[in-house]
Amino acid sequence: MLPAGTPPAIATIAHRFAETSRGVVGFQLHRTFDARAGFSSRHEDMVMNAILVDGSISKVRVLSYTIDGKTAGAAAVSDMEHSWENPKPDEAFAPPFDARNFSGYQYQAGVAGTIRFTSTVHNAAHGNGSFTYDAQGDVLSCVYQPNALPPHAKSGEVSDRRAEVLPGYWAVTEETQNYKGSVGPFPGTGTVQVVYSGFQRFSDLPTALRAL
Repeated sequence: MLPAGTPPAIATIAHRFAETSRGVVGFQLHRTFDARAGFSSRHEDMVMNAILVDGSISKVRVLSYTIDGKTAGAAAVSDMEHSWENPKPDEAFAPPFDARNFSGYQYQAGVAGTIRFTSTVHNAAHGNGSFTYDAQGDVLSCVYQPNALPPHAKSGEVSDRRAEVLPGYWAVTEETQNYKGSVGPFPGTGTVQVVYSGFQRFSDLPTALRAL
């Protein structure tokens, strides 16, 4: 149940989101992570293939993973795959344009084609921000400040871009996360860049898993 005063466009947007997230779809993900504080730094570079079922990740396979230029060990690769396949419910972002998440947000109409959202749910899955949408109700972008931040971070912002990656199927194509904070007496920054590409549709999950 949406609270009184919720922009009427939300219903159309949520319906479009559900309609354009159905099916079994594979894609490739390239993620880089950079953190700096004082004299210390860390760089990660990872490429993985993944399978989505109705918009949720079902299975992943890491193709390459390096930490500060060195190949990550088997345990690190296994942990990475497990974290993507089994995200914690209070960490994986709950899109405010998904009807299943309505209870966690409040909405206000912004400028044309924009809806602002806020949330009092204090975890990384929720936040305060806005998203844009087109005339058909498809979400084009989403920018928000998470309500819970990674260790050492004092502020952060996440920006997603979405597009029609297959006929009738929309998904995030690029995500940027920027954080500021400190480690001990040293100010620090952290940046995550994720690019999603190579989308393809499969007839069923077993077929997709064989291609993974």
